[in-house]
Amino acid sequence: MKKLFTKFFFIIVASAPFLWLSWLSSSPSGEREVSWAPGSISPFVQSPLPAERVSEVHDSDRGSSVTIESEPVYFSVFPPSDDFTSAEVSLEFDPHDAFAVELGGMTNLAAYAFDFHALSNSMLENLSWNVLPNADSSSALMVFAKDDVKAAAQDFALHQPSRSSVVTYRATLPGAYRESSYVPLGHEQTFSISLRGSHEYVTYIKNESFHLALRYQDINRTFGADEGYIRVFDERGTVMLEKAIIDDGNISEDQTYSLHDIVLDGKGWSEGVYRVELSGTSDIMWRQLVASQRYMAFKNRLYVGDDVGYLTNDRKTSFVTNSKTIAFETFHADSAHHVTLGASIVGIPQSHVLTRATIPDNGMIVGLTDAGDIKMTGEGKFAPSAQAFFDPDPRPLTTQTNLEDPTIRYVYANLPESIVNADGWRTASTTFNLADLAKEAGAYKFALSLPGLATDQKTIDVHRFTVTFRKEPISLFAAMKLEIRRWRNAVYDRLF
Repeated sequence: MKKLFTKFFFIIVASAPFLWLSWLSSSPSGEREVSWAPGSISPFVQSPLPAERVSEVHDSDRGSSVTIESEPVYFSVFPPSDDFTSAEVSLEFDPHDAFAVELGGMTNLAAYAFDFHALSNSMLENLSWNVLPNADSSSALMVFAKDDVKAAAQDFALHQPSRSSVVTYRATLPGAYRESSYVPLGHEQTFSISLRGSHEYVTYIKNESFHLALRYQDINRTFGADEGYIRVFDERGTVMLEKAIIDDGNISEDQTYSLHDIVLDGKGWSEGVYRVELSGTSDIMWRQLVASQRYMAFKNRLYVGDDVGYLTNDRKTSFVTNSKTIAFETFHADSAHHVTLGASIVGIPQSHVLTRATIPDNGMIVGLTDAGDIKMTGEGKFAPSAQAFFDPDPRPLTTQTNLEDPTIRYVYANLPESIVNADGWRTASTTFNLADLAKEAGAYKFALSLPGLATDQKTIDVHRFTVTFRKEPISLFAAMKLEIRRWRNAVYDRLF
């Protein structure tokens, strides 16, 4: 009996580490929390980068913190396992009245695209307008009304006011945009413009077929395969057309160029706004776009590439935009550019340094770059001509938005509730569906964006990142089976 007890004891002792590892790895409870605090080292959450945008660690009676001095900053999170389906990201911070703090999860590695969610917004938090009650306690939706409106936030979709009276913030206004007077163009139009890397534009279709012919180059200036895709989405997010871009077989950085053509056609589509994604690495240069649609309005950014290896001389590029603030950047060390915006000239004296411009004019403004290699980023639309411009989206809330404008009556926003603890740190959270996020080197990548930080000359302090991974709970026995399967697969991969 004693021997049997001793064997049983040693089996329990030998099994304990495996059971513990199974519990940790499989998280049978359905949750696993990982975190990072300034000055600490986490196996799952990396410190925010680049380092030049983040201060040294400060220690005070409130605990440790770092100051974000420029934006955006990025941090990577390694999941404890691949079984989780969602991640709630919580930030403990002090916004110091900065205009906004936003957190984005990377959705496309090639395009380096992020899905941003709001964490705080001082303009809305200090707004004295009426707030319509929200029947869904789990929703971050907020509707601010300048007038005394007897309705709930959910009624907005049923009795929506004119879009021109609404400003949105990180929220999609319910209802579809329609142009009753729209007439199809009736012919193809050609835009000879060099656009570098991933772009996205919106267009409109009514009683017409879709046609887009693209000419692009793989310029092979950076090492690695240059792949991508062109996708067309309808208003519901359904993919209507999709074609892949295949690497030209040259993954070197020898700057030898290859030219390619690709055509997309669609028929019988319903009336509405369509979104076109041109996804590619920085080595993909879109040289010519031929479209049968009237509109081609790029969302939030226009990266005018250079024409080296394509044209004998670099060329000027004209555009129109309704963005009220634009950040300009050039990446060639010998670049010395300027951009004309209406009656103003914006100088870009240095490469790799952001130059910001505020446009006080209302409506659309005409711009002109003196050369290529200029990246423009703003909250608005960019089009290659005035005839191709349109904006089906309501006005976004920015640092330049004047809520005293009599035409603005409502703000439609997604803004989560935040909690302030006894030490003065604010905690706000947002949740991402992991199936929608892309990985980089095995980790999910997040961006902390602080719109208006440079113009407001503000900073924010960060005390902690906490990521709670979630999935369906399982039993300890199922967790052990899952762990055994993982170990078996790991051994098989090592041997074979």
